[in-house]
Amino acid sequence: MIEKFKESLEFRCNVGYIVAQGLYWMIVCCCISMGNAYLSNKGFPPVSIGFLFAFAYFFAAFIQQIISTQVDNSPRINVIDVLFVLGIILGVDLLVGIGSRESNFITGLSFLVGVMVATVMQPFLNSLNFYIQDHGIKMNFGVARASGSFCFFMMSLLAGTLMKHLSPNVAPCFGFICTGLFIFAILWITFQLKKSGVNVDGGFDPFEARHTDDTFSIKGIKTFVSENKMFFVFLLGVVCFIFGHLLINTFIYEITTYAGGDEADNGGLLAFAAILELPAMIFFNKLKDRFRTRDLLAASGVFFLIKIFFTAIANTVGMLYFSMIFQAGAFALFIPASVHYVDEIMDAKNAVKGQAFVTIAITVSNLISSLLGGMIIGVINISVALWFATLITLAGVIISICGLYRIKIK
Repeated sequence: MIEKFKESLEFRCNVGYIVAQGLYWMIVCCCISMGNAYLSNKGFPPVSIGFLFAFAYFFAAFIQQIISTQVDNSPRINVIDVLFVLGIILGVDLLVGIGSRESNFITGLSFLVGVMVATVMQPFLNSLNFYIQDHGIKMNFGVARASGSFCFFMMSLLAGTLMKHLSPNVAPCFGFICTGLFIFAILWITFQLKKSGVNVDGGFDPFEARHTDDTFSIKGIKTFVSENKMFFVFLLGVVCFIFGHLLINTFIYEITTYAGGDEADNGGLLAFAAILELPAMIFFNKLKDRFRTRDLLAASGVFFLIKIFFTAIANTVGMLYFSMIFQAGAFALFIPASVHYVDEIMDAKNAVKGQAFVTIAITVSNLISSLLGGMIIGVINISVALWFATLITLAGVIISICGLYRIKIK
């Protein structure tokens, strides 16, 4: 393997990208997934935490588009430049977070910026895979993404345990270290790409196809909706059936403590869910060959419902672990299935629009679940929030299935 590392540029670039994906998902764990436990230990109430998450996702959606447009219009800026700058911003922000010691404006602001920047980075990191391929290098995205889930698993266990025994500031500390290593990985990939001898024009944009038509003009949206009514019925179902999953992700710490757990259990649950995602992601192509994609999407909705139901009735940490088992057929199945399904029902140009609207549906659900979840938990309790999410998820499964099976394959 050492000899292959020395001789093969393709192998080195794949290793660099695998490392970058792994470090990124460690950052996500520290900045987003452990964020609730971090803020709760800093004295923030659930309502404030919900609003901070919602605003972070809201701003991230706009910033992604702004950065993408700038990259698209500039011949000198590429996706690596974006990732490097975002990494620097995130590193500085986490350094500020490490220095904060109580519930105050600086703590909340540094957390909001951290969540926002980490969210903005994801599509650009995914697009780095294709940017590297444009240099004539064959990439294996599936392995890299699987490494991300595994690294998330490891960081969840480590950060959760240390936050319990040391300090909530363990989260931004680990996030800062991983961000520094991430920046180094990006620079290393840049150095390797220069060895390829291939010059890729600047302006590589992960959303480039979105700007080649009128997708987000009023006329474009009206035309797309009128031609794909059942697809938008399905998307309405997505907003609802992923609601409970996103509420669990945001308020996992409140759910864990309600069941008698602590920071270590919080990390353990996140780690358990992450490791369960691997089989479905790795073997999705085999599942797709055996079952229709729309059947897999419908099944993922049912698994989302089962997961939120068992989370709602859980009164021990052991029962929460049991509820997480269904992650393997829920989120892990939904993400690849939704991508393939859009490609099946639409032509190449409209598929870009379809993927964009799936992302918008998830973002909208994230915003609503963060806001409503925080308010219900703050005013009543976590149990009511979970039962409310169960009803919303049930409605979403029914709506999405009604839309799915009325969409014609093109």
